[in-house]
Amino acid sequence: MKKAIFTLAIALQVFVASAHKKTGDQELTVYKQPSKDTEVIKVVSDADEVALVRPFNNRWSIVTINKEVGYMSNFQLAQYNKQQRAAAVAKVKANRAKQSARS
Repeated sequence: MKKAIFTLAIALQVFVASAHKKTGDQELTVYKQPSKDTEVIKVVSDADEVALVRPFNNRWSIVTINKEVGYMSNFQLAQYNKQQRAAAVAKVKANRAKQSARS
């Protein structure tokens, strides 16, 4: 019985991780209005900087991207923030590795 529960728990973790990976690969988009049915202002790239202006409601936030105002879903904004933090951590690690190599 314990093995069956353990196997089920592992299978569930794999399922959740694979489902999360799929949503993580979605394009991050900024819309003209707070709806996915409206015009897309910009698909966010690595070079773009998205700045939060203020939350609009519990699903959308008002943001600026390249000096243009638009709406981004709170879920996608959270994904963007995770990507930015990961990039910053990677940059710090790379700098530390360079400094260690010099020593």
